[in-house]
Amino acid sequence: MNKQFERPDKSLDQFDPNAEQSFTMPARIYCDPDFLEQEKRQVFWKSWIYAGHISALREPGDYITLDLTGQRLFVIRQADGELGGFFNVCQHRGHSLLKGSGKAHRLIVCPYHGWSYDQTGKLIAANNCDQVAQFRREDFSLPSIHVDQIAGFVFVNLDPQAKPMREVYPGAEDKLREFCLKPETLIADENVDFDIKGNWKNVGDNLLECYHCSTAHKAFVDLVDMNTYKVETHRYWSIQYGTCRPNNTAYAYDGDHERQTFVTLYLWPNMSFTQFPGTKGLSVFAFYPTGAEDTHQIFAYHRPQSEPTSAEKAALKYFADVLGPEDVDLVEDVQKGLHSLGYHQGRIMVDAKRSEISEHALHHFQNLVMSEMTEFI
Repeated sequence: MNKQFERPDKSLDQFDPNAEQSFTMPARIYCDPDFLEQEKRQVFWKSWIYAGHISALREPGDYITLDLTGQRLFVIRQADGELGGFFNVCQHRGHSLLKGSGKAHRLIVCPYHGWSYDQTGKLIAANNCDQVAQFRREDFSLPSIHVDQIAGFVFVNLDPQAKPMREVYPGAEDKLREFCLKPETLIADENVDFDIKGNWKNVGDNLLECYHCSTAHKAFVDLVDMNTYKVETHRYWSIQYGTCRPNNTAYAYDGDHERQTFVTLYLWPNMSFTQFPGTKGLSVFAFYPTGAEDTHQIFAYHRPQSEPTSAEKAALKYFADVLGPEDVDLVEDVQKGLHSLGYHQGRIMVDAKRSEISEHALHHFQNLVMSEMTEFI
């Protein structure tokens, strides 16, 4: 093999905690299945992960489920009004207990052998258990997980030592409520999903910089006045926002509408809240690894309980037909490039004034990855 095209070894990695001096993360960690297995344990199973909106959990027995990198989980509104979170796995033989979302009226019954649990996870009945030597129902309760909320959006955390979300993301909820006044009252409207042939960090990188916007998103930079665009970083979250133009090539909205700002508020590790101009609701943008080089991305719009407006429909269509596919194409092309023998690391483009095209939010994200995964890189 031609020596000049061999992958550099780890000793040549040049990522730096100082954003203005840093290269990007090394390409290999975007492609390695073993690295993803460690990320599951160090990142996804120790962080707050978006599960759904409170509108799906209004009444006792209402539940939602999710699969978090292979861990099946559910959140349920309990009879006392509290939210409970559990591993969605029967303690008999490991079958899932609940599917999708819905209502468990009194008991949660395993469809395999009928083991039945109450809404607090306690085993109530197991066929023939009275005839089994030394069988104790209390030994087979469902393992619980932490559940928390920000502004009516529900999150789970598998870490027994997890701190409350308001301690992890101080200031994020207050900022969120500045551009959506009553987020708890929203209802789910429409999802736009993409299955992307790219690593989840590749998706995060793309989300968190607008250095590429003027070249890759022509309609977006016609919608958003980039001279007003700001990017701010905090310990475990960041925010990007800019004033928008009603007359643009992305989609039409009422110029008199009170909301004329595009906002993306990112929460570590894998989601952001987004509001498009002309809309009163909030979108959740979340990206979950389904493989070392595969990501499932959701864009879920939550709107006020009134009928969707023409601007809301237009904004969703713009994301589904234009902005979303543009970003998917970019991420998938980069994923191929990360395998190139001619590429190892690039330079993170951060300027001193932290301008609208500076990649300091991207560096903020990558620095969190590198900090959490130091011993595996």
